[in-house]
Amino acid sequence: MRGKLFKYFSVYLAILLILSGATGYSQQVSVDAQLDTNQIDIGDQVDFKIRLQIPEDEPFLWPQIGDTLPEDIEVIQRSEIDTTNLGDGYMNIEQILKLTVFDSGYYVIRPLEFLYGQDYDSSIETEPYLLNVFTVEVDTAAAIKPIKGPIAAPLTLAEILPWILSGVVVLLAGAFLIYYLSKRKKQQPLVFKRPKPKLPPYRIALDELEKLKLQKLWQRDQIKAYHSGISDILRIYIEGMYNFSAMEMTTWEIIRSFAGAKIEHTNLEKLREILELADLVKFAKLKPLPEENENSLEAAVMFVKRTMPKTEQPKSSALNKETKPEVTQVN
Repeated sequence: MRGKLFKYFSVYLAILLILSGATGYSQQVSVDAQLDTNQIDIGDQVDFKIRLQIPEDEPFLWPQIGDTLPEDIEVIQRSEIDTTNLGDGYMNIEQILKLTVFDSGYYVIRPLEFLYGQDYDSSIETEPYLLNVFTVEVDTAAAIKPIKGPIAAPLTLAEILPWILSGVVVLLAGAFLIYYLSKRKKQQPLVFKRPKPKLPPYRIALDELEKLKLQKLWQRDQIKAYHSGISDILRIYIEGMYNFSAMEMTTWEIIRSFAGAKIEHTNLEKLREILELADLVKFAKLKPLPEENENSLEAAVMFVKRTMPKTEQPKSSALNKETKPEVTQVN
């Protein structure tokens, strides 16, 4: 049966070739078409290359090709129309069609017509082509096998990379949340800051006394604030140096707390005078003389310098011009 059909199609093709005459060639224009193969199985794909050679200045019309060619031949892909200069005033135009058929049999790719000329009054055609489509042989005597399921393709790095990055982000967010809740529960700052080196008590006292002098409080009639500032600075210094709560003690309790300490009597007397004057200003509203105001601050500076450790030397200060203060080591 297949042999008879092939003979009929051969006769049909011969008749088409006789009718077309010399349509595949013109004196100035030529066309050509070519199949990669003329035998395929159902669903296979085959390339159909179309080529036109024509003078560069010759107008022409490329044939309009839809989604199918006659005889149920499907066009599943088409390339761009590519133009190449051949020299001598000629150019070559090509396009490749990818064809497929989903039924077995013999199919004829009919000639494609190209129009050209100033009024497109001339034409030229490609030759017809026969395409044989065969079905897959099935062994009817063999047992029917179950349908195989889809085969899983291996995952690529591009597919799994977003999931990896998402997992890393989730883990980092979880770790930060745990860290944040832990710090919040302990009432600690999120970012640990290295504490600044703590200044020694004598350095703090001298700096604060110098600041107090620069404020010129007693000169602006703020005598109480001035003497209270001197008293508080000395009390904080005593707490840092001798480890007892001078801020909560009276002047007499502070002086008595120095019993047994290796501190010169003159220094202790000077401290008592400074604190008692501050008490009188604060509680009795005493108004000292200007000399007494200045002497009280200078005596406070001297007390700090004479009771600080011997190994430490204070920086130059505008409060006191003494370069070698008498220093007594305190245990």
